[in-house]
Amino acid sequence: MKTHNKIVAGLVAGALALVLAGCTGGGSEGEAYAERQQKAAAYDTENSLELSNLQAKRDKEDDPSAIRYVYVMSYAQIIGYYVAKGKISSSSSQIGPETELIRAKYPNSESWSDFIPAESPKDDGSYGPGDPGIFFFTTEGAMIETSLDYIVSDVPMELDVPRLGG
Repeated sequence: MKTHNKIVAGLVAGALALVLAGCTGGGSEGEAYAERQQKAAAYDTENSLELSNLQAKRDKEDDPSAIRYVYVMSYAQIIGYYVAKGKISSSSSQIGPETELIRAKYPNSESWSDFIPAESPKDDGSYGPGDPGIFFFTTEGAMIETSLDYIVSDVPMELDVPRLGG
């Protein structure tokens, strides 16, 4: 039995070596394989529909006069909508970075520590996670903030729900 296992192990090792040799290859075969891999991995970002969609989304989001309809949901039911002007923003966003790199002098030493990441204060000076949800401004200028689920559309949806807040 032990001889049988050694033969099987030898055959498996030999087959694996052949497969690996075929993948990496030597000389021109290996170079041809590498070229095929590069061509397969290359992607024409000039004609990427995903990148085009992201650019169109950003263009719409960056339009301060754009009108959006924010449909607010509770327990998977749309309970009403707001007409918003401009971008719908995350309530946990902040103007400054969330972390900063700091250094300190070691006590009783002229040596400085390495840079270490530390939590930065929020825009209001507080620490900790930001508020959940979103905020936006209505066409009347009122700020609305919610942590309810929502749908945003740049055209009104045909739903029989009340307009909220105005």
